[in-house]
Amino acid sequence: MFIATAIVAVLEPRLALLLFLLLLLAAATPIVVGWLSLLPAEREPFAVPGADRVRKSRDAFAVFLLANISFSVILRAPGFHAAPRSWHITKLLPPEWGDHLVMSFIWFGFVPGLAAAYAAVRANPMRLPLLFGGALTLILWLVGPWLLKFVAAAS
Repeated sequence: MFIATAIVAVLEPRLALLLFLLLLLAAATPIVVGWLSLLPAEREPFAVPGADRVRKSRDAFAVFLLANISFSVILRAPGFHAAPRSWHITKLLPPEWGDHLVMSFIWFGFVPGLAAAYAAVRANPMRLPLLFGGALTLILWLVGPWLLKFVAAAS
């Protein structure tokens, strides 16, 4: 019994790191698929040379949500620290705008849930990437700091 407890205690930070990396990759994959769905389709190889391509319909709000979710995942990446970058921004902004910077981090934590809800309610061409990307990014924002705390406790 003591040996099993010791093994679990040794593997816990590694398991937390593995779960965090899997969650980060799982959140990024639907976002990449969403961006790839925005690319225009290639011309068919045997199409008539002067024929028009079939254009896919695009939802502008869905593209806006996809861009915000992409930035939200970047903010949660372990090597990206927003504090040094926000210091340069706070030099340029008046002091009373400090609350707006806090609101921006709240925004990027809120947008994944909004995107998942929007994709669940409204049918659009990027429905599945927004739904899964938003849900997994929201989980990343909620569970990611908790997992990284276990990883940091080991060192």
